[in-house]
Amino acid sequence: MERKMLAFFSVFTLLLLMPAEVFAVDFDINKAAIQAKLDRDGNAFVTERYIYEFDGDFNGITRQINPKAGTAITGFSASEGSKKLNVEQYLDLYKIHRTGGSEKITIQLSYTILNAVEKYEDGAQFFWPFFDGRNTKAYEDLSITVSPPAAAQEVEYLGYKEAYGTALLAKDGSVTFTLGDVPAGANGDIRVVYAPELFPAAALMPGTIKNDLINDRSRLAIQQTAFEKNQQTANTVSSTALPVAAFTLASLFGIAFWKRRRGMQDFNARDTEALVPADELSIPAAIYFTKSRFLGPNALAAALVELVRKGLVRQQGEDQYELVSRKTELQHESTLMKLLFEQIGDGTQFRLSDVESYTKNKTNHIPYHDSLGDWNEQVAQEIKQKNLYEKQPGIRWLSVGLCTLFAALAFYTGNFALYMEMAFFGFAAMAALFFAVFYMPLTARGRRIKAQWKRLGKTLKKMPAEHWEPLSQDEWMRVYAFKLGSETTPINKSSAVLALSDNRANQLDQDGFYLNTLLLTGIFIAVSSNSMAEASGSTFADGGVGDSGGGSGAF
Repeated sequence: MERKMLAFFSVFTLLLLMPAEVFAVDFDINKAAIQAKLDRDGNAFVTERYIYEFDGDFNGITRQINPKAGTAITGFSASEGSKKLNVEQYLDLYKIHRTGGSEKITIQLSYTILNAVEKYEDGAQFFWPFFDGRNTKAYEDLSITVSPPAAAQEVEYLGYKEAYGTALLAKDGSVTFTLGDVPAGANGDIRVVYAPELFPAAALMPGTIKNDLINDRSRLAIQQTAFEKNQQTANTVSSTALPVAAFTLASLFGIAFWKRRRGMQDFNARDTEALVPADELSIPAAIYFTKSRFLGPNALAAALVELVRKGLVRQQGEDQYELVSRKTELQHESTLMKLLFEQIGDGTQFRLSDVESYTKNKTNHIPYHDSLGDWNEQVAQEIKQKNLYEKQPGIRWLSVGLCTLFAALAFYTGNFALYMEMAFFGFAAMAALFFAVFYMPLTARGRRIKAQWKRLGKTLKKMPAEHWEPLSQDEWMRVYAFKLGSETTPINKSSAVLALSDNRANQLDQDGFYLNTLLLTGIFIAVSSNSMAEASGSTFADGGVGDSGGGSGAF
């Protein structure tokens, strides 16, 4: 249960970190310059100039503009230099068609915001979100300029979120917000208040507006002061926590390395001198323990050979098998016999060709893979029951605790824009989680068994097949099954396991074991291909929008 919980935590964390737009167009917005020219009627003529850099093929760019209540967007157009570009509108999304490959392009967008200015008794404001929190792409260099219909003297202005503290007033009353690098998902409304006399044709709204802006400015200043104070506190905390975290991680991995080295030194190499390991693990478990935790088609073929070796199954020919006994202490062997003889066969017999026929029926794919999943998990249970790994709940849960602490520190420092510290604590959290999930030191018995099977694997690579003749039939079949199941690629005529089987074929045929390695593995590999589900998908990158706002993207 503990292992499953840790594995779930690991997978869940990785899923959270995976990007949502795996198949999206790859691009960057190197520069974005937005100019809003206000007229006497209270409308805004907007020109937006974007420099996109694409990596790979693309069909165009997108711009999403969700206007505020009481306003409307009209006259949207796009161009590249002097060339007009085709625009398609889907509600508030504009798709600008411009196909190409890996290149840098400059696109200019133009549109009018009707009733953009809200005119009050003491001022007329342009309060607009050109992008909002659901914008999916970062702007690397963004600036927004608002210009009055005529030269203005009394100007109030304020930027929110990313735009806070970025404004500069020009002599003619224009206000430029130089936001610079704006991350995806950020907000940054801009607000400029001019004298109401500059907009004689705009409708007058009751009430005043300047005090509202001044109050917002005061509120944001207080928040900024508090933020800077908290940022300083976070910086102090991280300055202390960074070396402690580094030391803790180094100690954690250092202790693990030291224990492994000590275990290797204490290990008696003479325990590995036997050519064939003792029959302490089933062949599927030996493959799982020493080679791979995913048991593929070759391992399944090896498991069938193991059933024949143990006398649970009798081979009646190259293709035909008969069930002799269901009595076994290993659950995974019972599961495999149930799959082969009950689900696929007639209850007592099955042919290899039956396996392929069974999986060609798509309705059998799910029960087949469910059975294989149970079988693989039960092989893992055999390893667990043999006590080959040390139980280290204390150090493992300590690692989980450190992971939680480091993750909290990553969120804490990131919340106050300490991004380098956030990156370090994020890395430390993942390292601690990695340690908690994968730290599994072997017991003395585990080291001995693994060393024996590893030694056998190395010996099989360099020892000629005829040198295996002195082995008993039982030993030889275990060696053959291990070599067969350890192969990670399809067996071919040059494979060592095929030479091994050819060397013993005549004797084994007389004993009722018919070796056809290519047929045995080929069937299970073909079955794996028949039943493997394939999936593919695509996605589309566009701008985000809230009640009002917008974003930029590509398709």
